[in-house]
Amino acid sequence: MAKESVLSKAEKESFQIEKFIFHIIFKEDLQPEYLEEVTLNEAQETFFKSRFAEISEGTQFIFSDKKRSNIYKDCEDIVGDPDKNFIRASKSITYEFRKEHNKSTTDGVFITALVSVNGGQKLIFLLKLDHIKVYQYKVTKNKALLKEIKDTFSEDKRAIQKAAIVDISDYYKWDVLAKDRSATQLDTGITDYFRRFLDVVELETPSKLTELALRVASRWAGQNIDTLDPEQDPSAYKGRAIAYLKNADKFDTDEFINTIIYDEDADRRQLLANSLKALMDDMGLSGQSFRPNAGTLSKSQVKNIRETAERVKIEWEGKAEESNIDIPNHPDEDGYYTITIRTSRINNLDRSK
Repeated sequence: MAKESVLSKAEKESFQIEKFIFHIIFKEDLQPEYLEEVTLNEAQETFFKSRFAEISEGTQFIFSDKKRSNIYKDCEDIVGDPDKNFIRASKSITYEFRKEHNKSTTDGVFITALVSVNGGQKLIFLLKLDHIKVYQYKVTKNKALLKEIKDTFSEDKRAIQKAAIVDISDYYKWDVLAKDRSATQLDTGITDYFRRFLDVVELETPSKLTELALRVASRWAGQNIDTLDPEQDPSAYKGRAIAYLKNADKFDTDEFINTIIYDEDADRRQLLANSLKALMDDMGLSGQSFRPNAGTLSKSQVKNIRETAERVKIEWEGKAEESNIDIPNHPDEDGYYTITIRTSRINNLDRSK
């Protein structure tokens, strides 16, 4: 079964750059300046592997039609025979990008890289960078030697304007992971022209992603009861996730994590944030960009349900304390949980005759 996840930490650490090239884009010229070779030394290769790791998440897409997609065909050619097809296909991809971005582009470079993951899986990385902020390079007879990678780039992720990771296999559920810094004010994850360039559509709708976000928060809280703040019921974390999905104009991974994890203990807060991010990676939520649609969440999805060993069910919405319910995260010394419910009335819902 295809993996829903974005790239894991172990996968990122295994990156090996097999092919690398960039072509130069000028805002005044429709035709890019094509290079035939780029030489990376060991430090520069490490630098770019780190950049690739940073952008290894994003909104998930599938190709609209693989049979007619130029990008898919070029990426397929690269993976099929890198030595023969890499340079030609990289030029074609760069030209397609420049052709779609025919209005207010900026000078920069467009990188194409073939990267192996865990020694086997092949991915194509496509990045548009502002070369003024990134590095200086010297071109001699269509060969480029990187002279210097400026320290400011390592501190300024905004230098990566657009990025896409293409998987032409069936290893992942998605075909493309894409990030677009020009789409910060848009409901979708990428601009229209970047979508046209990639020829993709979203893998999931905003409604499905909203449901996924709540499912991730609920599952994470349930799996980490032993490490949660003992003063907070797991429903409190779920409640904050619901509040975020109701109020956020656009889903942001870091904002979602920071909203859910409210904890005055800094060490525990970081531990919980790391575990939540790991689950978001695993379930394919990290990096997704969408307008949450909390109205699609059903009552059963927002409801909290606990069941005792004696098959007694307790159901409520919102925070447990708001419903006068106290359910400890850990048992007493005798191995039993002491559950307290304070109420002014009990209704008999038994309809049997």
